[in-house]
Amino acid sequence: MSHLHIPDGVLPLPWILAGFGATAILLLFAVSSIRRQDRARTVPRIAILSAVMLLAMSLPIPVLHYHVNFTVLTGMMAGPAEGFIAGFITNLILALGAHGGITVIGLNTLITGLEITLGWLLWSLFGSRKGRPFVKTAIITIIVLAVSTTAMLGIVAGTEINPSLVIHDHHTHTVHEEDEPFDEADHLLPDHDSHEHDPDSDTRLASFKTFATIVYTAGIVGWAIEAVITGSVVQFISESRPDLIGMDTLPVPGDDDDEEEPRRTGEA
Repeated sequence: MSHLHIPDGVLPLPWILAGFGATAILLLFAVSSIRRQDRARTVPRIAILSAVMLLAMSLPIPVLHYHVNFTVLTGMMAGPAEGFIAGFITNLILALGAHGGITVIGLNTLITGLEITLGWLLWSLFGSRKGRPFVKTAIITIIVLAVSTTAMLGIVAGTEINPSLVIHDHHTHTVHEEDEPFDEADHLLPDHDSHEHDPDSDTRLASFKTFATIVYTAGIVGWAIEAVITGSVVQFISESRPDLIGMDTLPVPGDDDDEEEPRRTGEA
């Protein structure tokens, strides 16, 4: 629900430039921060996680028009820098495949990066605490997706675009001929110098409220599904290769409280 499926020619130019500008700056920081890392490990990890997110985002859940992102998993396994690069690669390929417009790559990368960074941060804070990795990951996933969905709605509200343009049909990637043609006047910011009441503003507000209600309602179901899937994957990793998610001991169900808890790699 947090991914913007907005076609080209809809977003206001300042938002497009801001999205690409912020993404470019963050990409420079990300590339700079991983420059001294072992490329034999870093490059394949970025490539694999990009492919995982790309595959997940390309397979919609029927009825809900929702796709799993695996951004939280990416953040847990790669961290914010490598994860942001992987997120940019994913959104670039998706846009080239008409899964959203080219002009939305910047904003989509920022939203994806937000999910990856929050997933990494929350896992860093709570991953080593008592509890099953499945439960902790599921809770983190729901929190992250709720925040990113709110950020997406903020962009829709800020740009004042028609909310119906954000809804994406995975079965077709073209604008239908019967769709209402784009009218630039519909997407211009309101004239704040005018003291007359703009009836269109009430219509836009009502439309946005309806859209937000639909997004949150369907989103809760989607978040739950993604939480279960991501939690299951992390639970499996914790039992087979815990080092991939920064754990070096395994939680054993039924252990007493005085037994050793999972520790983050590098902790004493």
